[in-house]
Amino acid sequence: MNQSRDEFYLKKCFELAVKGKGLVSPNPMVGSVVVKGNRVVGYGWHRAFGLAHAEVEALKMAGTKAKNATLYVNLEPCCHYGKTPPCTDAIIQAGIKKVVFSTIDPNPAVNGKSIEILKQNGIEVRYGLCEKESHQLNESYFTFVKKKRPFISLKWAMSIDGKIADACGRSRWITSDDARQFARQLRFEYDAIIVGSNTIVYDNPYLDFCAPCGIRKSLVERKKFYKIILDTNLKVVPESNVFLNKASNVIIFTGRDTSINTKFHENVEIIIVDKDQEGLLDLSQILNCLYEKGIAKLFVEGGTKILTSFYHHKIFDLIYVFIGCKIIGGSADYPPLKGNIISPDTQSDIILKDVIRFSNDVLLIIKKCSQE
Repeated sequence: MNQSRDEFYLKKCFELAVKGKGLVSPNPMVGSVVVKGNRVVGYGWHRAFGLAHAEVEALKMAGTKAKNATLYVNLEPCCHYGKTPPCTDAIIQAGIKKVVFSTIDPNPAVNGKSIEILKQNGIEVRYGLCEKESHQLNESYFTFVKKKRPFISLKWAMSIDGKIADACGRSRWITSDDARQFARQLRFEYDAIIVGSNTIVYDNPYLDFCAPCGIRKSLVERKKFYKIILDTNLKVVPESNVFLNKASNVIIFTGRDTSINTKFHENVEIIIVDKDQEGLLDLSQILNCLYEKGIAKLFVEGGTKILTSFYHHKIFDLIYVFIGCKIIGGSADYPPLKGNIISPDTQSDIILKDVIRFSNDVLLIIKKCSQE
């Protein structure tokens, strides 16, 4: 099927938008192209949260050539003041004659309002093309705005026989170097990583991300990244590796009846929440708090109790399962998930989205397909 001119340039916007992955949250990834005749006279993307939006970047590059040109963008332009002025103002002032975008912004401050503003100023508006691709690109943003919670991915690494640790709780290293490097880069795409206190006590991880090559240091330094620990009885100690990087904010969630006598570094925040009927920290209170902090993408790395809690409450969107080519053996003291046993013939509410192979491991990317 032949691709229309508008579809062609919108897909250019998608290619630009993805350059902001990991840096723009809780804003969406957005790319924009200004076209005059058959020439691209300006392009841009939202580079990091708080910086200029894609449309403004593209118009700046186009300069006076933007007059009577067409502006393409993968999401409805904003029409409200946030960290930056409304993009609709810049579009009108530049003399753009037509705006083409993929999908309406679900943010209540926008949500179709830009269409009327642009039309009232004599600008032709077309939208609804490549909507599926647009939603896939910014799935986390749509989840954050519509469901008022972060987009949540569960992640674990296990042996072929389904264990995330041996009988002594040791899990280093089930997967190979290249798989672990991929996992660290995957963290970069998220606003926060969450683990249980046992992971800190037994594995003593740093929980730092690894930025992909080619991203300017000044942009990486703008990235929002939280390390979150669920610690019912506040047993982690300030000397743990997770606290060494002072550039990262650390949040410790603990129970309401916990005595807080330990002094942590200034970048550590302790938040008290209720416990649920099983004696675990209340996930709904935790997620509400993270939503209020603007954490739009959450990476859940375990251990078993934390992963099980998210899974059985059906509060997740993706699962990353790294499978190392090892057989640990013994009893399954440390499986990735515990809890209710279901019949093998039960219809699954998850689907296999992708498979990635490393030197001696594989990664299964699994998507939740049921509605919440």
